[in-house]
Amino acid sequence: MNKSIFSINSLSKYSELFQIVGVIGLIASLIFVGLELRQSQQIALSAQQQNRAQMWVDVYNTSTNNDIAFSYPDNEYNQYQLAFHNTNHIFWEIIETDYLRYRLGLMDESIWESRLGIIKSFRTDATDEYCDIRKRVWQSSRNNLDSELVKLVEEIPFEECKKL
Repeated sequence: MNKSIFSINSLSKYSELFQIVGVIGLIASLIFVGLELRQSQQIALSAQQQNRAQMWVDVYNTSTNNDIAFSYPDNEYNQYQLAFHNTNHIFWEIIETDYLRYRLGLMDESIWESRLGIIKSFRTDATDEYCDIRKRVWQSSRNNLDSELVKLVEEIPFEECKKL
């Protein structure tokens, strides 16, 4: 009689072990596929946000090119102030996109920390002549931004603008 480890009788003794290994392999495959689907969904959400932000950037640039301060038609801005106003709207669109990427785990912590530093300087630099514009743009933009981002930004006090 053949005592080989690969004989039918000896393999049938290990059938339960093979089934367990097969089930574990199947479960691991399903977990992997689930993680891949989740990552694909996060990347798609980020891409959608990027597309929306790009659409708004185009709107703000069109406004600038037509000498319009977006959401603030009654102004006495010079050309530079008008561009600064619309560029600040663009800034908040970019920050919102970066914040979503950060929350989804698609942005490194150190990069987000640098963005947060820029936000803090926007909120606390009250000595330049464009402080009022930044404040006005924030009040206009905040209603259209992610509520979690708004909460985060508003935890940073906005210093009162000082006239030079």
